[in-house]
Amino acid sequence: MEESAGGGVKWWIKVLVLFHMFAITFWSLPDPPDRLKIWSDNPDSSLLAKARPPSGTQWVLVKNRQWFKRSNLHYYLTSTGFWQYWDMFAPNPSNIDVWVDAEIDYEDGTSGIRRYPRMYDLSIPEKYLKERYRKFLERAHLEENRWLWPSFAQRMALEAYEATGKVPREVRLRRHWRRIPDPSRRAEMQEDYNVYTYYTHIVDQPKLKEQAR
Repeated sequence: MEESAGGGVKWWIKVLVLFHMFAITFWSLPDPPDRLKIWSDNPDSSLLAKARPPSGTQWVLVKNRQWFKRSNLHYYLTSTGFWQYWDMFAPNPSNIDVWVDAEIDYEDGTSGIRRYPRMYDLSIPEKYLKERYRKFLERAHLEENRWLWPSFAQRMALEAYEATGKVPREVRLRRHWRRIPDPSRRAEMQEDYNVYTYYTHIVDQPKLKEQAR
């Protein structure tokens, strides 16, 4: 009886593992190029008659986006945190070097700069532990995710308060960026970063002191 029960458990484990492998494999496939997304997002659209159709393996990406990524199966990956993205490698790796810091004005009239963790400045052990900070910033500084900016700025204020003991009054988030050219044109890379203040935040001081406690 025990053998039978054990065999049943093992069978379900195998099914779960196979399903999981299937799910993350197809989820990890990149989306088709933007010009081809109409074939997965609007397959019945009259615009398809004028659109250039996918060719070769592009059909795999189109159908994967249409049938899998837009099916109910995606709830399994997103709700459990098992989703994967490998688009940092293909088809177009990012060519923007970007980092963020905060200009902070304090109630005592002083001001200072607090830098959000930047991988370039960290040791290898620190890089391993703080990679999640880079991944968060990759999305948190974007215009389409501006709803994150108040919480982000408030967090920078909290870290400054805990580090200095001075109460921040205003936080200005600044984006620093430069383009990375193709390897064959590396000599053209600009040395200085462009700087842009993209959000100004009035610190919620009661909340700040409560969080610090």
